[in-house]
Amino acid sequence: MLPYSMLLLFFVAIAAVRSAEHRSSDWDIKSTEMKKGDKANLKLYYESLCPDCVDFQIQRLDPLLKEIGSYIDLKLYPYGKAKRHEKNGKTVITCQHGEEECYGNKLHACAIDKLKDIYKAAHYITCMMNGTWGGDGSTDKDATKCGDQMKIDSKPIKKCAKGDKGEELLEYYGKETDKVKFRNVPYVLINEEEFEMFEDLKKKICETLKNPPPQCKTKELMNILSSILSNIL
Repeated sequence: MLPYSMLLLFFVAIAAVRSAEHRSSDWDIKSTEMKKGDKANLKLYYESLCPDCVDFQIQRLDPLLKEIGSYIDLKLYPYGKAKRHEKNGKTVITCQHGEEECYGNKLHACAIDKLKDIYKAAHYITCMMNGTWGGDGSTDKDATKCGDQMKIDSKPIKKCAKGDKGEELLEYYGKETDKVKFRNVPYVLINEEEFEMFEDLKKKICETLKNPPPQCKTKELMNILSSILSNIL
């Protein structure tokens, strides 16, 4: 049987790790201010109705932003594998998953433009992509419901998506996306280097930081503690 003192020490260590893992965002923001410039640059190229993009945004990126978002310089490019061509002197954009996706991309682009806060926009976009209110997500209904939930006025965002501004933004993201060569989405660059989707996103971000926060060390510590426990049991 494991000695009581050793068992107690083990659980104290776990509690300490958990405490670091759940530090408030206020602590994280203050810590970032003390270490200005120590951020990982993350660019995400995606499209609103791509199942893999939806999964990446909801399951991987959004939780990471909530945990160490202040250590990430985030840029989103809602365009994906859409195509542009000229017709009668106008630019026409065709999206991989049809007109619904083009409109969803515009909603995302307009959210980024109107909210002027990429992290707030990213959480709002994740909510829209979730499809909580039926359908595939990133519709006017999703924009409205997510706006109500997050206390965001969705009216200017929807107006933008339906008007010339939405078209302009989509074209802008198309031109920016064309500068990068990729075969599939989501496509991620971390400090301008391609991120492989099988990699651990949090670990990759943490490895780029000169002064990583305690949240970067919790998973490693948990693995070490688990290994120790398995060896002594």
